[in-house]
Amino acid sequence: MRTSQWLAWTLLATPLLAQERVEERRAAAKDGRVEIENPAGSVTVIGWDKAEVAVTGTLGRGAEGLSLSGGGRTTRIEVETSHNPFGTLSDLEIHVPNGSRVEIESFAAGIKVSEVKGGVHANTVKGDISVTGAAKEVELETVSGSLEISGSPSRVRAQSVNGRVAIHGGGGDIEASTVNGELLLDGLSCEACRFETVNGDLRFEGSLGPRANLEAQSVSGTVELRLPGDVSAEFSVTTWSGEVENELGPAARKASRYTPSKELRFSTGAGGARVEVETMSGTVRLKKR
Repeated sequence: MRTSQWLAWTLLATPLLAQERVEERRAAAKDGRVEIENPAGSVTVIGWDKAEVAVTGTLGRGAEGLSLSGGGRTTRIEVETSHNPFGTLSDLEIHVPNGSRVEIESFAAGIKVSEVKGGVHANTVKGDISVTGAAKEVELETVSGSLEISGSPSRVRAQSVNGRVAIHGGGGDIEASTVNGELLLDGLSCEACRFETVNGDLRFEGSLGPRANLEAQSVSGTVELRLPGDVSAEFSVTTWSGEVENELGPAARKASRYTPSKELRFSTGAGGARVEVETMSGTVRLKKR
């Protein structure tokens, strides 16, 4: 074999040889805590009805092994690395008891969680995170990546610096924010909702509880709220240089003859809920569903 052919084969084969296949399992409580740490690559967590944790996947070059420890009330899964952990790309698929509380830490891993009924806490610096299913509590954070939540959580905390945040369904206590990215919120039933974006549009479609509190803030993005036509709430809208479009009540008025700012305050129905919207240069739209 020619030297050039041998070199080409070696370069192609090295990544394959560097991968280590893993397959481990351990008994765990049906409603315990599962802690997962994978510096980079991907983490996929799936809830099932077995009282055990099962891990399959591949460890990347630079990984020293997979640690699966604990059991009972707390189970810990960690990719152990040497040298630069953030360059070790490991892909894990983890089955956990569906009543578990799952906590995931990473630097550069994409994270997917489904069919977990307990709480889901996950954060990564570079990567997307998605949660689907019936998790009661969801807390997600990423710097560069998108967040997506689908299901019926009663408490949500979702924060991205550079990326889209989307929440489909659920209600209760919800906070979502992004600096550079869209906030998309639909099918929600709010009791205490706080939404904030700097450079991105904020779009909400849902309903309000009788004593709900909804706060929406944006610097330069459009804020659009689509609410039932018979909503009972007190509204307060202010914008420095944006426009206000209102299908639920009266038109906005200028706050001062000397500034471009606009204000809008009105009530619908018997009141009860409170809606407060603030923007700097973004348009505000109040729409009927």
